[in-house]
Amino acid sequence: MLPVLDNEEMREADRHTIEDLGVPGIVLMENAATGVVDALRERFPEARRSLILCGPGNNGGDGLAIARHLANGGHDVFVFLFADPEKLNADPATNLDLARAFGVRIEVVAAEHLDALDRVLAEEPPDVVIDALLGTGTDRPLGGRLAQVVGRIADSGLPVVAVDVPTGLNGSAAAIAGDVLTADLTVTFAALKVCHVLPPACLRCGEVAVVDIGIPPQALERGCRLWWLEAGDVSLLLPERPIDGHKGRFGHLLVVAGAEGRAGAVAMAAQAAVALGTGLLTMAVPKPAVPVVDGACLEAMTHALTATPQGAVAGPDGLESILDGMTALAVGPGMGTGAGAAATLDWILENWSGPLLLDADAVNLLAERPERLAGRPVPPVLTPHPGELARLLGKATEEVTANRVAAAREAARRAEAVVVAKGFRTVVADPEGEVWINPTGDSALASGGSGDVLTGTIGALLAQDLEGVRAALVGCWLHGRAGELGAEYWPTAVPASRLPNLLAAAWRELAEL
Repeated sequence: MLPVLDNEEMREADRHTIEDLGVPGIVLMENAATGVVDALRERFPEARRSLILCGPGNNGGDGLAIARHLANGGHDVFVFLFADPEKLNADPATNLDLARAFGVRIEVVAAEHLDALDRVLAEEPPDVVIDALLGTGTDRPLGGRLAQVVGRIADSGLPVVAVDVPTGLNGSAAAIAGDVLTADLTVTFAALKVCHVLPPACLRCGEVAVVDIGIPPQALERGCRLWWLEAGDVSLLLPERPIDGHKGRFGHLLVVAGAEGRAGAVAMAAQAAVALGTGLLTMAVPKPAVPVVDGACLEAMTHALTATPQGAVAGPDGLESILDGMTALAVGPGMGTGAGAAATLDWILENWSGPLLLDADAVNLLAERPERLAGRPVPPVLTPHPGELARLLGKATEEVTANRVAAAREAARRAEAVVVAKGFRTVVADPEGEVWINPTGDSALASGGSGDVLTGTIGALLAQDLEGVRAALVGCWLHGRAGELGAEYWPTAVPASRLPNLLAAAWRELAEL
């Protein structure tokens, strides 16, 4: 797993390396510059002319060092320095002197007008623009000449390489305050930053390369509570499947969900659970939904619940007879939020103490009272989409989507649960505030029922004795990867009913690592 840092955490890692460990700051700057140059040459091997935009801070110092290395390697380099050379800090000032000594063309932009930049773009257009203006970024919209520069470069259509963070983004935030100099390649130093991994900011970073500049891993990881998942990490979390195993060794999942007209949600969850290796599976649904789910998942057993005249669950009657022997429960998809569904959920919370997943309507039934789940012997797993998470916390959906990490952390803390905040780059939070970001999945999963498949996926892993965080991380990875695999056949969205069959291929990929 890779640490994901905010600006403050990155500054502390820098400080620790320079002040406590004794690595000179200019050494880190030199390493950063060579890392950018190597990444640029790999991504744009034909580039021979570079325009470098340098700001007043250490990011500008990185840019000046990059200019020297490129010029020394035969590039035609032009630097625009948006700073007073007399006010540069020691390391950027040293790199300014070195760049001049190496013959780099440097234009100091001291006024608001950008005639020189316009001339270069028109008469000597570069092959690539290197953005070394703001470093860890800004939390305010760009204004003045920076906004004009961003506009001119964007209008030029030239490829952009961002140094650490694209100008206009904040390294600590997923949100976007205003205009951004969108990058084709972002080369960041030592560790990923929040803006590189979470939308919408990550969509403006292009390809992201992390380069080692000499900051030790322990400096980056101490105190880190946000992590980027990698395939190798997830492969180690897969449940064991002993060669002599039988169905009794792989758990019994009970899915309590559905209603007349919404039985498909149960069927897709069940199909996913079967594909993920659950030994036994029972679907408890209102009686009118039994024929639908019975024929949709032949491997599962069904259990009829008393139904209302509308075909929804009327209450928990009948559940007590089948609860013994279950190893995990998944509750909620298609269940509705009426009185019968509420009574059923309350009964389950009172009578079941084992692994429990709550999705969709089960989450909605807990709106504004996540504390109802606190204190359970086994922390439950919640899998809300942004609207459900907002209702759970009593917030506006826009507030949740603006900072999904904070919302997931709050819900996990208040509910003492593992919270899977669904969406592009799904966020998984545990009750202690640790958060993981899942990199798999995209708009190929934008079809009704894909969330139900995730319910069955994670539910199956819980039934096989994976604890909540582990089941959530593996389940999210497999679910997202199944969508990516399906995108090879469906150019828009993968029909959710096809995802269960793709889960097995995603599992095989991980198992072979």
